[in-house]
Amino acid sequence: MNIGGFSLTSTLSQVRELLQFAVDFGEDFDAFPELLEIKELIARLETDMATGKEKYELERAGASASQALRIHRRSTNTWNKEVPAEHQDLILSALEKPSPASTERENIYQEAAATALASTPKATHTYAKQLVREENKRLARDPHHAFAQRRFQLRDQDEHGGCSFSGYAPAAHAALLKAPMDDAWRCEKAEEDEAKDDNRTIAQRHADNFFQVLRWASGTRQDTTGHCSLVIGVKETDEFNWRASFGSNVGIDLTLYDLSLLDGHRIIDYIVVHDQDGAVKSLVTCSRSATFNQRLAMFSRDGCCAYPGCDEPLSRCEAHHVLPWARGGPTAIDNLAPLCRKHHCWNDDSYLEAHIRMSLSGIPMHVDKYGNYTRNNSARARNSNGRHVAR
Repeated sequence: MNIGGFSLTSTLSQVRELLQFAVDFGEDFDAFPELLEIKELIARLETDMATGKEKYELERAGASASQALRIHRRSTNTWNKEVPAEHQDLILSALEKPSPASTERENIYQEAAATALASTPKATHTYAKQLVREENKRLARDPHHAFAQRRFQLRDQDEHGGCSFSGYAPAAHAALLKAPMDDAWRCEKAEEDEAKDDNRTIAQRHADNFFQVLRWASGTRQDTTGHCSLVIGVKETDEFNWRASFGSNVGIDLTLYDLSLLDGHRIIDYIVVHDQDGAVKSLVTCSRSATFNQRLAMFSRDGCCAYPGCDEPLSRCEAHHVLPWARGGPTAIDNLAPLCRKHHCWNDDSYLEAHIRMSLSGIPMHVDKYGNYTRNNSARARNSNGRHVAR
């Protein structure tokens, strides 16, 4: 390309040389935001250049199979200018799963794209997949299909002495499993500092969490602490039909049919019901640790981590004292905010940098170093019971 004496090929060669120079001789971290902007521009440029090309042509030009797939997918689909490339790739990946009978693909894209402006890539992907699942569920003729497909197989020992297993679980059974597995994950996180040489993979950690759940199941249940409990949130205004779904503290939505399958399980201890005003009464304790009832209240009010754009479910969050405990902050619901491990570490208790503060209406808000207040508007936060009631 050569426009008005400008050669794209020579310009890219110069940029490559400059970046290689930066790699060889180091660069200040202050330049990192500019590097991210360059990556975004490259993603948009490679997409434009791939327009009209087939995937195999991109692979012949040097792209890997996965790179060619992402670029080709971008070049053949809608791309809102405000949506970052990483979010775009994740949305389009989710949009490969709608039922062929669906006519809502473009609407699903636009709704997911709007969410991307205030969410992390993970939250955007989760929300896009949720929209696709809801569309497929709308088109499904049998509401009990997932239950009918339930299966579990534990195979015989192999030559190493171990057994492989596989299966499929309807939402009710998946929630029963995920609630204690998230609890095991949080307990392990609390001990992480004592195991700095941990080289396990994510899959191995999940396996260890699963086996911890099996150990708990063989022991005595701790009813007073809410150990392994599944919490369901409902509102007085909910319409109780088979399509309605209700949030839970493990991030899995359950229908009335799912709840009927759970009837009689001792693991389900709490159903939180909100009135039309969505108010949560103050719960105070003299202990530094939040009580289980206070965690219930945070789940109903916030739904997930309070950090803007974060979608981490409350079962993986810690109770953060907005006014630090060391400075006299009480362990009360109007001084507690759920924060995931990462964002809890990011919070500045001195209030000089970014931190969490309570608004006058008792809602945890993120305050940046310039004093700007931002509420978490991720998909899961907007779907919390308190947010629904207050609309």
